[in-house]
Amino acid sequence: MCTLGAIYGKFLFKNRDMEPGAGITEDLIHGHGRYRYIGVAGHASPLECGLNSGINEAGVAVAMTFADYMPLPEALKRKTPRGVLVENILQNAGHLEAALQIAGNFLINTPLVGGNLVIMTPDGGAVIEQLYPKYAVERIIQNITVRTNHFLNLKTDEKLAVNKANSQTRFARFTRLSVSPDLREPSSEEFSVARIKAMLADHEEPYPICRHGGDAQTVSAAIYDIDKRAIHYAYGNPCKQTFTQYTV
Repeated sequence: MCTLGAIYGKFLFKNRDMEPGAGITEDLIHGHGRYRYIGVAGHASPLECGLNSGINEAGVAVAMTFADYMPLPEALKRKTPRGVLVENILQNAGHLEAALQIAGNFLINTPLVGGNLVIMTPDGGAVIEQLYPKYAVERIIQNITVRTNHFLNLKTDEKLAVNKANSQTRFARFTRLSVSPDLREPSSEEFSVARIKAMLADHEEPYPICRHGGDAQTVSAAIYDIDKRAIHYAYGNPCKQTFTQYTV
C-alpha cells in the first residue's frame, strides 16, 4: 500500500508502506550490469527479491506499487516478484524505449505479481499497469503522475486485495498536493526535493500519505533526482527521519 509520484523528466518518488505482519527491513543496494544503479530492496516476505525502486547512471528511474487479486504474501508464492523486473531495467536500460522493451518481454512471458510500475527518464516516462496476463501501458505526457494501489487504465475481472477507499483517497490527496495554489498543473521546474519531502510527510486523515500504523506503516521514503542520478532516502516515516543523499 504505497504512494508514488513522478515529475516529468525530473523526479520519481514514493512512500513504501507495509501492512502489519510484513517484513519492514530494507537494504540500499549499489549494483551494476550494463549500467551502474542504486535502489531499495525490501523484505516484505522471504520470497521477495529484486528492487522496489531505483535509478541508474543513465537517469532511468523505476518504482512500483502493489495491486493484485490476492494479498502480497500469497501472490509472492505463486508469481514472480516485480522487483526482478525493476532491477533488470536498471541493469540494462539506457533510455525509455529500452526499459519498455525489457518490460514487454516480462509482461508477455512471466507471471508477475500485479501492480503499477512507473518509469521516468530525462526524456519522459511511462506507467505500466499489470495483472497477469493483462497489462496497459500509458506514455506520460503530463507534468505530474500519481499512482497508489489501484488501476486507472487496466480493467480487472475481480476485486483487488487492497483497500479501495484507502487507495483512492490517497490518490486524490497526493494529486491535490501536486497542483499549484490556483489549481493549475504546475511545471516541472516548480518542484524541489523540499516540496516533495513535504508531500510525502502529509498526514491528512482518514488515509494519510505518511502512515503511522493501523492498516499500514510507512517503512521508508525515496526521492530519485533524475538530473543528479541520486536518491534522497529516509528509513522510517519521512515526517520524522532525516533524508540522506546517495549518488549512483
